[in-house]
Amino acid sequence: MRTLTGASRTTVACVGLALAVGSFAQAIGPPTANAQQALADATATPEGTADLFLRSIRLIRWNTAARLMHPETLERFHQTVTMIADADTSGAVREYFTQADSAAYANLDPAVVFDRAVGRMVDDMPGLMHAIYDRDDEVIGRVIEESGEVHAVYRTTARISGAVSEVKVMQLARVQEGWRVFWSNELEVLETALRGVARNRRPPGR
Repeated sequence: MRTLTGASRTTVACVGLALAVGSFAQAIGPPTANAQQALADATATPEGTADLFLRSIRLIRWNTAARLMHPETLERFHQTVTMIADADTSGAVREYFTQADSAAYANLDPAVVFDRAVGRMVDDMPGLMHAIYDRDDEVIGRVIEESGEVHAVYRTTARISGAVSEVKVMQLARVQEGWRVFWSNELEVLETALRGVARNRRPPGR
């Protein structure tokens, strides 16, 4: 039996990851009763939600990641993009992030705003995309707070020679449909990057 090289193992892992997230995304596609049940089953535990969220981010599947985020967190990103867009009177920043003018933007769901804004930003930032994609994550446990919130504990390791694993936590909260990601290191990085991109694109003096 042939032994897989490091590169081959990474390829196999990526294919398996793509199939898993792709199947999940297909299962929860249109908002039908079956889709809602598939989403509820997939997010019945904090660990399950955290694992799918990390997989979705590594595959740059922002629409799927948005389905796994808490409504308050999606609204936070929505407000961030709105604030950034409103600061540019030309409308260019809003168009860049969401491919919509002011009237169309007003009708966009926060999940769509997250999907479009983060997707556009990451497409234009190969370094950020590489940092998000080229790593391995493993959910290893949970910490339950008195408030009912849960912190999922996970180990992340960059796919570079000599990389040292880091242990991180992800904050999750329960909603009626299941567990949702309230905040994480990845979301912190994305929000900070959004603000930075907006500053760089805004004309001087605005």
